[in-house]
Amino acid sequence: SYELESLLELRVKRQLLAEVQSICPPGVTIMNVRQSEPLGLGHSILCARPAIGDNPFVVVLPDVVIDDASADPLRYNLAAMIARFNETGRSQVLAKRMPGDLSEYSVIQTKEPLDREGKVSRIVEFIEKPDQPQTLDSDIMAVGRYVLSADIWPELERTQPGAWGRIQLTDAIAELAKKQSVDAMLMTGDSYDCGKKMGYMQAFVKYGLRNLKEGAKFRKGIEKLLSE
Repeated sequence: SYELESLLELRVKRQLLAEVQSICPPGVTIMNVRQSEPLGLGHSILCARPAIGDNPFVVVLPDVVIDDASADPLRYNLAAMIARFNETGRSQVLAKRMPGDLSEYSVIQTKEPLDREGKVSRIVEFIEKPDQPQTLDSDIMAVGRYVLSADIWPELERTQPGAWGRIQLTDAIAELAKKQSVDAMLMTGDSYDCGKKMGYMQAFVKYGLRNLKEGAKFRKGIEKLLSE
């Protein structure tokens, strides 16, 4: 973030500035695109089209944290999706099994069961359906990682506001899946939905316990709280 880096430099926060700058790998350029109105994920992706052009691209939803200790990020999940896209040319959606109420999630139905981690199957139906009775006989939901071809652009442009009155990426992918194969890949390892309080708390505790500098003290603090 140019704004954050400028602020840290102005306040002579050199260590924090170095940490922020180290996040970006060598050879990578970070660009910010402004979404003038909160009209949905699909709309925000459309806002980035001038920067992306007709290249394939990845969508990463930052409120979904995939635990890098539970699966090697250089081999599984997004890395595997990109490899499969390069091999097949088909758009990819990361998925996970979630028993129970899926009314607040994007629900996927696939041609074949996703019965093991890393398995891939073609998407038959993909529905964004908050606060509605479940219409698909499926316990598979999207996890917030997508690899998309340029074929998604016409679908996004045609997509009308759906759930929450917003332009949903799910609806555009569902239309694309009617015209060509789009794959769902079952996630390897664990993930946390940090857009929800429980997911955020679970991720906070899990990563806190693993922190090399403060993890041991954090664990003792939790154990003390639990013993009271």
